[in-house]
Amino acid sequence: MSISDREKLVLNAIVDYYLTVGDTIGSRTLVKKYGIELSSATIRNVMADLEDMGFIEKTHTSSGRIPTDMGYKYYLTELLKIERITQEEIENINNVYNRRIDELENVLKKTSNLLSSLTNYAGIAIEPKTDNQKISRIETVYIDEYLIMAVVITDDRRVKSKNIHLSYPITKDELEKKTLELNEKIKNNEISVRDIEKFFIETTDIIYENEEEEDLNKYFINNLPSMLKNENISEIANIMEFFNERKDIRELFERLIDQKAKENSKTNVNVILGDELGIKELEDFSFVYSIYDIGGSQGIIGVMGPKRMAYSKTMGLINHVSREVNKVINSMEKIKK
Repeated sequence: MSISDREKLVLNAIVDYYLTVGDTIGSRTLVKKYGIELSSATIRNVMADLEDMGFIEKTHTSSGRIPTDMGYKYYLTELLKIERITQEEIENINNVYNRRIDELENVLKKTSNLLSSLTNYAGIAIEPKTDNQKISRIETVYIDEYLIMAVVITDDRRVKSKNIHLSYPITKDELEKKTLELNEKIKNNEISVRDIEKFFIETTDIIYENEEEEDLNKYFINNLPSMLKNENISEIANIMEFFNERKDIRELFERLIDQKAKENSKTNVNVILGDELGIKELEDFSFVYSIYDIGGSQGIIGVMGPKRMAYSKTMGLINHVSREVNKVINSMEKIKK
């Protein structure tokens, strides 16, 4: 849809005002606050055209307007300029990552907490999908003849453990032999993360305990209550229930990664409005995020907050944090080599 420079100017001001003040704006206020060199009558005509195109709407009978979701999306993709962050913010971010961090899990924990403190929104960090992760080695710990623990170390320096209950007894010597056999398969690229369970079941009739809870895919969310300040009790309950479901969260963010891969987007920071997620509980929120790469697999860092959020500032912060995260990951991979 074609939109003139004059219409872009007015739409940008309407969205900016709503994000800042949270209220409708009329033609006279647009002229005074934004110094638009057009008459009030001309601006009213432009606003009427924007309303006809679906970019803005009235909330009541007054002449004031607010952006629609369509207006938001156009603003985010065509009009928004990412705000430069302050030197103090840069130093605070860099200080977090200047300390040696040698595990991806610790990087993501720190990132989730940092993004939350910088933006006052819910900080989110998601590990990459485990399916494509190459295993470096497996170590096993003998607890007793019916219980062992398998420790999985992947090439991206993730360390995960699983408790394994055996259906019949095993000795320490037998466990050592089976562990050697498994690591030989790993060395020869004959087994993946998802094949480990099958290997153990076929060779020792082992059953994993609490498989879903011990999934190798982890995610970290800080300050979730910040999203819920203006929600009613029933909505809060629904949102909390959604975030408590590991499978739902994992599928949501994996879908975003796949979507961006198909789009072949070169944008470092992305914004998706809640209604685009297809999840009722998240319709009134927005997700601002960046995708990082480690060992050929991708994960996500970002924040989730109200749809009326400070996008320009938030995107600037995530842009810088994303660069620092990728620096840390690159240094980890160099150490590994």
